[in-house]
Amino acid sequence: MNQTGRAVLLLVVALILHLAEEVGTGFRKKLPLGEMPLGVFVGINVALYAFCFSTLFLSIAGNPWSIPLAWAFAIAMGLNALGHIGMMVLRKGYFPGGVTAFLLLLAGIYLVVILSD
Repeated sequence: MNQTGRAVLLLVVALILHLAEEVGTGFRKKLPLGEMPLGVFVGINVALYAFCFSTLFLSIAGNPWSIPLAWAFAIAMGLNALGHIGMMVLRKGYFPGGVTAFLLLLAGIYLVVILSD
């Protein structure tokens, strides 16, 4: 597996841990604008995981499409992480997904560093 593939895999693992934390802590019920319907939450995650695993498989295969997809994945997960961290700052306490948001941010930054080489 090439370096980009390993970095994408690390971000996928961080995302899996992040989803587990969100589900375990009731993320969709604690949003500032109210509860997210279960179908919406599941739909967003199915689409996200289809995208991230496609990016992973293309990265492992060395497909040139993996580069722009990996950039999009890294940026999207960085923004996701910053959203969770920002909510913790605003609330001055824990927000669901907040612990693994730091892992997501670090893995996203690592992928950006790898892609920038």
